Amino acid sequence: MSPVDETQAEVMELFRRLSLVMRRSAVERLADVGLTPPLAIALHHLDEPIAMGALAERLSCDASYVTGLADRLEELGLAERRVDPTDRRVKQLALTEAGLRFRRQARERLYDGAQMLAPLEPDELEAFAAALRKIVDAAESP
Repeated sequence: MSPVDETQAEVMELFRRLSLVMRRSAVERLADVGLTPPLAIALHHLDEPIAMGALAERLSCDASYVTGLADRLEELGLAERRVDPTDRRVKQLALTEAGLRFRRQARERLYDGAQMLAPLEPDELEAFAAALRKIVDAAESP
């Protein structure tokens, strides 16, 4: 294995380990406010009312799973189903006022976890962000 291949393998392993740490932290932080990661992810995608089928697509899951998420968010008073104004057959999911406030609090709890970035100097943090942007942009492009 070449040194570049070894470094790439190390980077991928570090990403795997970091993702586990971040998931554990998210689960703990969200549990304090009564959310599971899937509910938090759904809230994240509700910037505007969205058709439930489109939400399933964004979450890369089955529409029946989104129905369960919508049910739970409605039970919590965080979201509501609405009829799509352009197609009455389509149901949209939209945040309630309480949902907007709650999502803001949930995001603050999650992003407060950025303390793991504290060991980086400002220039290191900017370089890290630039590298991650480049990786994500390449991964998301068709």
